[in-house]
Amino acid sequence: GLLERRRCLYLHTGRACCQMVEVLLAALILVCSSVSCGSAGGYTGLPALGGIYYYHYGGAYSGFSGADGERAQQLDQRFYLLKLPIARAAMAVGGCLLVFPCVLILVGVLRVPWHFPAWLLIECTLYIVIAVGIVPALYYFLHSLLSVYDSSVCKEREQLYQSKGYQGFWCSLHGAEIAAGLLGCMAAMAYLLSAGLAVRDYRTVHEQKQKPLQL
Repeated sequence: GLLERRRCLYLHTGRACCQMVEVLLAALILVCSSVSCGSAGGYTGLPALGGIYYYHYGGAYSGFSGADGERAQQLDQRFYLLKLPIARAAMAVGGCLLVFPCVLILVGVLRVPWHFPAWLLIECTLYIVIAVGIVPALYYFLHSLLSVYDSSVCKEREQLYQSKGYQGFWCSLHGAEIAAGLLGCMAAMAYLLSAGLAVRDYRTVHEQKQKPLQL
């Protein structure tokens, strides 16, 4: 009925569109962060080489022999454990960023801001706090990853693989990690934009509620 149409109209507003963009960005951050801890090292993450099956049956280290193969496996595992806490923290942040706009979309569909306009000011404050909080979170994420790549474990692992002619094991940020950082910056800007839209909508709702006869 009329109430359902009014609820659906919220999804066409600028604030709702911005919130849906935030959901998309958070989902991409979650995916990119999971790539960092998606494999235990070696060739585990390469689908063309058989994944975990290939890894566990020794094929991932077919270019190594004896002690070198065991050392490569140990370095892969240690490198994986160094990156795991960072990746998990990034995934947790991405999950929170995913849930938050979903809740706000539901709040908007239920027309809570219309019945309680002060909610828009609370929403604006939350947006600003999260946008500002993303900056140190990104710094921690990138700084921690660079510390791992600068570790002796990564350097030894890189040299060992290069000695066997393997490429792709450089001690530097890879594409998914760079993408996660860029997506985080985009999310911060989206939250600041949503904060501005929340203030604008608060003024609109306040003006409309002052003229109930014209509605």
